[in-house]
Amino acid sequence: MRSSAWVGLFLATMLSVLGCAAGTPTPAVLAAAEPAPGSTLILISLDGFRWDYLDWPEASNLSRLAAAGVRAQGLIPVFPSKTFPCHYSIVTGLYPGHHGIISNNMYDPVIGGEFSLGDRDAVEDTRWWGGEPIWVTAEKQGLKAAAMFWPGTEGEIAGTRPSYWHRFDKGFSFEDRVAQVLAWLDLPLAERPRLITLYFEHPNDISHHFGPEAPETRAAVSELDGHIGDLLAGLEARGLSESVDLVITSDHGMAEVSIDRVVVLDDYVEFEEGELFEFGAFVQIFPKADREETIYSALVGAHPQLAVYRRNEIPERFHLRGNPRVAPIMATPEVGWEAVTRQRFERYRFGMLKGDHGQDPSDPRLHGLFIASGPSFKPGVTIERFESVEIYNLLAAVLDLEPAPNDGDPTRWSEILDR
Repeated sequence: MRSSAWVGLFLATMLSVLGCAAGTPTPAVLAAAEPAPGSTLILISLDGFRWDYLDWPEASNLSRLAAAGVRAQGLIPVFPSKTFPCHYSIVTGLYPGHHGIISNNMYDPVIGGEFSLGDRDAVEDTRWWGGEPIWVTAEKQGLKAAAMFWPGTEGEIAGTRPSYWHRFDKGFSFEDRVAQVLAWLDLPLAERPRLITLYFEHPNDISHHFGPEAPETRAAVSELDGHIGDLLAGLEARGLSESVDLVITSDHGMAEVSIDRVVVLDDYVEFEEGELFEFGAFVQIFPKADREETIYSALVGAHPQLAVYRRNEIPERFHLRGNPRVAPIMATPEVGWEAVTRQRFERYRFGMLKGDHGQDPSDPRLHGLFIASGPSFKPGVTIERFESVEIYNLLAAVLDLEPAPNDGDPTRWSEILDR
């Protein structure tokens, strides 16, 4: 982590057993927490929070923020609608085919290796990350950034990391994540970040296992809403409610899946070892020599709920065509369906996931959340659904930054910005 010696000492003293969770600020620190010149922006992700969860009674704090600020009718994710591609598109304004994070699992012929969201070495390898995420834009233009988790913040991108950042750790409690954000806001003005990211992996994990509308998912939404309430209370106690902007979003929604809606790929073609690289809601196949035509011909049109494409024939609307990290054969089932091996299907008989995402992002079940609240935003505005690649330009506008080249429309945000 890149920071001054004073900040290192401060964090070492204030953080909890994991060395990362901030302690409770003293009254003297609270009194010193005067608003910095320009607002601070906190970008929050609630992974897998579907757009309609906002209307659940369990989301009272989030609903209050939405009513007081800006709410979108839904947020359209990128394709594939998976965690890493979606999160990185939000912060770069680029489609996955342009920033390079084309799935949670990838193979790159130039790097000559594989990427997985759980592979620490790959996640921190700068070669995988293209584009310019908002924290790099901020740091390059003189603003400090801090990351309480977000895909991409652990790697050095374009030679830059956030001034303050943490390696992802599920053991880092949600309470401690909020406390860390508030501790960063307690830093002296010269050290205080103007951009902060905050990530929660719920309700995604819960809704995968129990279903998108299960009681357990509602409980997860209620828990998250409580942590948002804690953050709001912390801002109010510090006198920062009028100088902090919040953008709360999610990477994608969630659709119910069932053992009655499964495409068994082995029923149509016999794969050799290593050919089936990824399956589920997004399928990648790397055929062995001279087998591409055999596999493609066997799969295309084989099942009415499975779309199959060659890499150079992927529909333009998916913005993946021709990217060398995409497998030579790509397939995706309809939303609500899975495409798996026979072995995985047999395991499903003893229990399978109840919710999933990754397929065509045009389906509203896969749409996410968007709320913006704070001094930079007009109050009480509801806007239509929009693509997540548009958010980067909004973040840049709020922070008065010159955006890097991206796939969004930098002129679209005058309808919600209060300036």
